Amino acid sequence: MTTIKGQLVKGARWTGISTMAITVIQILQFVYLGNRMSVAEFGLVGMLTTIMMFAQILLESGLGSAVIQKEKVTEDMLSTLFWLNVAVGILISLVLFGAGGLIAGFFHRTELGPLIRLLSLLFLTAGIGQQSQYLLQKDLRFQTLGKIEAGAAVFSFLLLLMLSLLISTIYAFVFSQIALYSLRSVLYFAAYGKWKPRLIFRLRECREVLSFGAFQLASRIVNRLGSNMDMILIGRFMGAEALGIYNLVYQIVTIPVLRINPIMTRVAFPVFSKNQNSHTDLNDGFLYMTKLLGLAAFPMLMGLTAVADVFVPAFFGEKWSAAIPILQIMAIVGMLRVLMNPNGSIILAKGRANIAFYWDSGMLLLYGAALYAAVLTGSLEWVAWSYVAVSVINFILGRWLLAALISLRWASYLQSLALPFVLSLIMSCIAFMMNKYSSIYFHGSVIPLAISAGTGVALYAALLYKMYPQYVLGLIKKRAGGKSI
Repeated sequence: MTTIKGQLVKGARWTGISTMAITVIQILQFVYLGNRMSVAEFGLVGMLTTIMMFAQILLESGLGSAVIQKEKVTEDMLSTLFWLNVAVGILISLVLFGAGGLIAGFFHRTELGPLIRLLSLLFLTAGIGQQSQYLLQKDLRFQTLGKIEAGAAVFSFLLLLMLSLLISTIYAFVFSQIALYSLRSVLYFAAYGKWKPRLIFRLRECREVLSFGAFQLASRIVNRLGSNMDMILIGRFMGAEALGIYNLVYQIVTIPVLRINPIMTRVAFPVFSKNQNSHTDLNDGFLYMTKLLGLAAFPMLMGLTAVADVFVPAFFGEKWSAAIPILQIMAIVGMLRVLMNPNGSIILAKGRANIAFYWDSGMLLLYGAALYAAVLTGSLEWVAWSYVAVSVINFILGRWLLAALISLRWASYLQSLALPFVLSLIMSCIAFMMNKYSSIYFHGSVIPLAISAGTGVALYAALLYKMYPQYVLGLIKKRAGGKSI
């Protein structure tokens, strides 16, 4: 195993453990909210999540990525960036508190205003741990990061369960998010013992980092605006109920993207940055990461399309039946996003944050135009297919960009995806047939879902063992306390 593969695997091991724990918690929370909330209330959750995501990007300001990418950072620089993060967090809190009514008016939901003002409180403390988080990541201390994030997620979920018995579920959700982000920030700060901020604020020391961070900030804003344009326009023009259905689908589809991808991409950026001058190493690491992501995400998303008609009612109830066809379309978007997300690790590792900004700006214009036209039809299916079309274009052009940056070849890239795709296709076809066959003999959705999903998981595990016997046996030995092969 090459050095870059070893670094990826070592970091991904701890990130993977914490990510799986957090994913389980998020799925439980997701199912819990979907059952307790009305469709319209779930639409409000989508609006709040979108607002929180943009505010978090502004808080980070691209400075964390700049610290990771830069080989050497000074004490004065870190202290300056710390106080800058704290100041930005306070400013974001004040702006959100003051603009809550205006944002609620944009979405035509007056009840959103008080929720936004309450949510703004989390940014008062969120800036404290920003630099410590990225310093832990820069040092590849993923075990520490994993423990903090998993622990905070458990606490937040338990708080949600408790508060939802005492107050309305939507307010319980907001309080749980405040607790999640505040606790995580404080623990990041406490965990990084090598450095603590001093009373220093010298922007001149940070000129290079701020330049890189500015492009990264602009790129992330544009990227998030593009990926959340659907939420914004659906909420504005189609209403909270349509957004509730779409948000349910979006959350289901993006769980593999937002939870599985960081297992590798979070590790990949610092690892790629340490190998940024070798195209051979970057190609090797990128293709290896692509195969792992495909093996993890493809079976879930392709399998989901095969059992969507029983999955949705079994977990969320018949009131969400309108989400089934949208879910089957959006699974395509999920697979493409799994493959597109690692691009950013390469671009940033090469120090080309400006390219990411220009690229994302162009895709924002394309996606915004396509989505606006789709929303005006009043059909969520048109919205979903528009997302698919733009994602396909983005995916194809993204391979061209990587060919220019690191000499990535199409043949090698497709070869790395062939086996994950074929194995997942076989599994999903069998799961689909088992779903249809079992539905004839069993009423309801639980038993057909259990039969089809259980068959699919067992088959995929057997196929993995057939193709990668040494790797699977190595994982088993690790779990048993032995050495990996």
